[in-house]
Amino acid sequence: MPPKQAKKTLWVDCERCGCSITSNDKNVHIELNCEKNQLKCPYVENGKLHSWLVRGAAPPDGVPKDAVLIHPSAGTLVGAVIGGPLELSRDGAPTLVKRMWPSKTSAPAAVILPLADLTGAWCSDSKKITVSVVQGEITKATYLAVKVKNHKIDNDICDILKQQFNNHFVCIGSVLVYYYFGKKLEIQVVNVRSEEQMENTNQTWYVLSDKTVWSMEKDVIQKVRKKPVSLGGVDDILDEVKTLIKISFDPELAANFQPTRGLLIHGHSGIGKTAICKYLIENLNCYFTEINGPAIFSKYFGETESSMKTLFSKAIDNEPSIILVDEIETICPKRSSGSTEQERRVTSAFVSLLDSLHLENSRVFILATTRKPDAIDPMLRRFGRLDKEIEVPIPDRVRRKQILYSLLLSLPHKVSNQEIDAISDLAHGYVAADLVNLCTQASMKCIKRSSKVIEHEDLIAALTVVRPSAMRELLIEVPNVRWRDVGGQDNLKLKLRQAVEWPLKHSESFRRLGIRPPSGILLYGPPGCSKTLIAKALATESGLNFLSIKGPELFSKWVGESERAVRDLFTKARQVAPSVIFFDEMDAIGGERSSGEAGVHERVLAQLLTELDGVVPLNSVTILAATNRPDKIDRALLRPGRLDRLIYVPLPDFETRLQILELKLEKMSTSDDINPHSLAVRTDGFSGAELEALCHEAALRALEKDLECPAVTMEHFEHVLKDFKPRTPASLLKVYEDFALGQKSG
Repeated sequence: MPPKQAKKTLWVDCERCGCSITSNDKNVHIELNCEKNQLKCPYVENGKLHSWLVRGAAPPDGVPKDAVLIHPSAGTLVGAVIGGPLELSRDGAPTLVKRMWPSKTSAPAAVILPLADLTGAWCSDSKKITVSVVQGEITKATYLAVKVKNHKIDNDICDILKQQFNNHFVCIGSVLVYYYFGKKLEIQVVNVRSEEQMENTNQTWYVLSDKTVWSMEKDVIQKVRKKPVSLGGVDDILDEVKTLIKISFDPELAANFQPTRGLLIHGHSGIGKTAICKYLIENLNCYFTEINGPAIFSKYFGETESSMKTLFSKAIDNEPSIILVDEIETICPKRSSGSTEQERRVTSAFVSLLDSLHLENSRVFILATTRKPDAIDPMLRRFGRLDKEIEVPIPDRVRRKQILYSLLLSLPHKVSNQEIDAISDLAHGYVAADLVNLCTQASMKCIKRSSKVIEHEDLIAALTVVRPSAMRELLIEVPNVRWRDVGGQDNLKLKLRQAVEWPLKHSESFRRLGIRPPSGILLYGPPGCSKTLIAKALATESGLNFLSIKGPELFSKWVGESERAVRDLFTKARQVAPSVIFFDEMDAIGGERSSGEAGVHERVLAQLLTELDGVVPLNSVTILAATNRPDKIDRALLRPGRLDRLIYVPLPDFETRLQILELKLEKMSTSDDINPHSLAVRTDGFSGAELEALCHEAALRALEKDLECPAVTMEHFEHVLKDFKPRTPASLLKVYEDFALGQKSG
């Protein structure tokens, strides 16, 4: 029997450089003076194998499809285990992660990969390759989005791919090779997420499993969209919704109590409801499906309910998952006599599917959006279904600033933070969509002046183009009337500033003294004494959202519509606060109630009283009303807490008449003989409107004599004054006196 031969050592250590080399290459390594040449002399250093690549045939039976074959001795040197992940890299090619599989028949330093699975630079002639063990744990992918790079495939082959590439390692940008009816498909990974990635941790590599949800992107050309850092202005809403979703996804919490499975997000059109949902879905990294009314409705009996059930079943199979129901009122409208049988069937099916989520304790969350929550079937708005409702408010100044700042982050601009603050202050009633439009219009202004950077002037110019959506139904074009355009009335102007401007500019002082600002102001006085003009000046000077309402606009022949109009008016005013609601001719709306049967007038007044001091407070909403007949207004409106500040706008005194005449004469061509002081003395008892009419008549008199008349003279005024008399009767002035006395005694 021949003696046993000593086992040949495949790898040896170099005494000079410390790397490991194959025993056959030791002499070459010494000749190269320890030069690291992978092709002439493969080596192992710092746990990495630097060697050459062999492109072989398909792996033999029993070997994983995603395996890389290396000699066991090389695997031991790099610390690899059978089936463990190895990272393969080479110059000019994307990194690969494959499973280590031993091959005793191969050369000690050879790295063997199936040629059929290689693409791009991995198919090049270069043979240099580096192999190392992947550090850390590779998480399981819960969602995978892929696209076919080199062919257009109409069929959804996700189920086939899911089975074919089970247990493969992927990252964003990885290319998987699959032969489909003779075609070599290059499947590129465009997105991948895991359940452990709920907090936006940066994962690189993932392992696919039978639980991974595959999604096929149909378009060959993918548009790369940068994720926004934040939506801006809705961080509190995002945090609240994230908390609800995470609680519903926690099986331990769900075992102890019934968590929220459905959330209804409602708000004004363009407020950002759908954007909030899409942002959450992108960042929560779970399976997502959408129920869209026009897409699932079918003319065939029962097919709509079947489609909806399929979507729910797919969400349950791939839990945790989110179902987005955009504009849910189109799927589950409020039932009425005009509802169709299909609408009732679909609503019942949706409610049944919602209830089943609790019965099966499924980790599925429903995100529903609507612009009109009252248009949804009431069955949905109870505990156990859409049991949580969140209103996305119309952005106030702080939210507008955050949204605008977030939008400008992705645009080249030279707008300072102080200028963004100023723009936000001017953008009353702007919702998120309006602010996006504002930036778009500013970009167009920037392009027109051949610049690549948005400046403050571009945003200011865009403000004149973009109309605020939140005020579209009620917004009026406020004339550019300033306090200086209102002659005299200094005491009245001060009282209005105290009631409207001071609570906003000096809110700390009001809180310190423990007082609340007046909720309503009633201007009363003779006709023509500038009550409406003063309201216009207040709207311009204060810069607040100004809603002007006339009595007939609120009345309707349909029962309940008038009260709804009042309710909607105050709802809108609260949404766009700080705001001012101006009621002109208040006696037409708030007249005294009769003792007979309540008509539309009484119902409107009752609704108005409820809104003024009802359960829902009027935060930062001021009521401004004007009337010629305060004695006709219902006493309930005039008590403290409603129209609690009564301001008499009297006939102008001498100083006021003088200022009114001077303001009017400045805009006319007059001769030097006109004496405003004398005219003010001779017009005692004239209202502001009558003083303006006096100047108008004098100018017409001048034109009667000579159409080429260069200026109005005192003679023209003298002629008009002969027949021009004040028209405010003494009886009306007596009404104001009695009303003032009655308020004092009351």
